[in-house]
Amino acid sequence: MAKRKIMPMILALTLSIGLLAGCSSSQPTAQQANQTQSTQMKIYRGVGQIPTFRVGPGKDSKGTQVYTFTYVTASAMFDKDGKILDVYLDSLEVSTPNYDGASMPHFSGWPGTQGYNVTDHKTMEVSEVSKNTDETIAAEVNAWKTKRQRGNEYGMDYARDWYKQADFYQKVFKGKTVSEIEQWYEKNCSDVNGRPLKADSKNEKDKEKYAKLTDQEKKDLADIVSGATMSVKDAHGDIIGAIKKAYENRAEITIKTK
Repeated sequence: MAKRKIMPMILALTLSIGLLAGCSSSQPTAQQANQTQSTQMKIYRGVGQIPTFRVGPGKDSKGTQVYTFTYVTASAMFDKDGKILDVYLDSLEVSTPNYDGASMPHFSGWPGTQGYNVTDHKTMEVSEVSKNTDETIAAEVNAWKTKRQRGNEYGMDYARDWYKQADFYQKVFKGKTVSEIEQWYEKNCSDVNGRPLKADSKNEKDKEKYAKLTDQEKKDLADIVSGATMSVKDAHGDIIGAIKKAYENRAEITIKTK
């Protein structure tokens, strides 16, 4: 999984505080020097993961169900008031081997258990039954890639790939508390699929919810939709839940300046 470069941001914050402390035009007194030396900034760092389980997508050519689980991970930094200073999102989606997506990570079952249908990604037909040995399952797990690692191969239904939309949401959520994000979601996202509401939605529930927004709120939402349309909370993954878990798991980091 890609790792966020957290230390450069901490160093940048430290340098900023140091520069501000040294901006006086006159020489500091001993008392001022002591105060400068004892300046501290408290921030909080946390990592959260939320699993979701889905029946699907679809069935294979033999009519056997496809099953999927997804782990969304959020690595975030918060200020003392709980506002997000920085957040980094990623997601691992794993399906049974009968899903026909070539880049999808698979899990065929525990070693020694009965095999599961395996779909040939070129023909989209079931070609065999998996052989669940220690070696085959270890190879499957070792080959798992997150949605960021899969990059353009992930194959979103939209023109924008998952990681690009995740980057956009990271910017949208920056400066907000978890509570504010939850409130934003409740007001601006579909109760049907967890996606930001759109003006041209055909779903009656979404249309009714969208109509309650003010003109300014609709304009703000259009700006969101221009950058991301994927769900932030549904069976495909709970991004908001992962951020909330990161906040619950936060630990204090104290930065001292000299």
